[in-house]
Amino acid sequence: MSELELFSLKTPLGTVRGAMGPRGLVALTLRQDQGEYLEKLLTKRAPGAKRKRVAAKSCEAARQLTAYFKSPQAPLDLPLDLEGLTPFTQAVLLSLKDIPPGQTLTYGQVAEIVGRPRAPRAVGQALHNNPLPLFLACHRVIGADGGLTGFGSGLPAKKALLAWEAGENPWN
Repeated sequence: MSELELFSLKTPLGTVRGAMGPRGLVALTLRQDQGEYLEKLLTKRAPGAKRKRVAAKSCEAARQLTAYFKSPQAPLDLPLDLEGLTPFTQAVLLSLKDIPPGQTLTYGQVAEIVGRPRAPRAVGQALHNNPLPLFLACHRVIGADGGLTGFGSGLPAKKALLAWEAGENPWN
């Protein structure tokens, strides 16, 4: 991997940080830190890649995220770099593209979709380690009982995103 463009964007959820590479979006984090988690992701996903900070306004990922936080129906549609992830993890993450905003599936349903009906816990693990939340909307996957479980950025963020996509404004 040659060079990554790092961006940060203030959103209603807090600061979102990400990295674009030559093949697409490599990493995105909603975690509210000073960039440590993004750095951890990049060390794993793009070891040795040079990094360059760019203004959010010059980054297509940031523009799409800005539109999403104005309207949850705005498309989040960029090339995504999933290189280095296992085939199972890729299948799980890519299945999320078929869950429209405002709808949810259970971990078990996702396991069925990817042809591993007995693996809802493995699906949960793959989603917990999702390097591209929002673009691969793991917040739309819930427990079998309808409860909110397991979101790497915290359950309050998952709850807020689901409310946002259901037509509420959780940030007022």
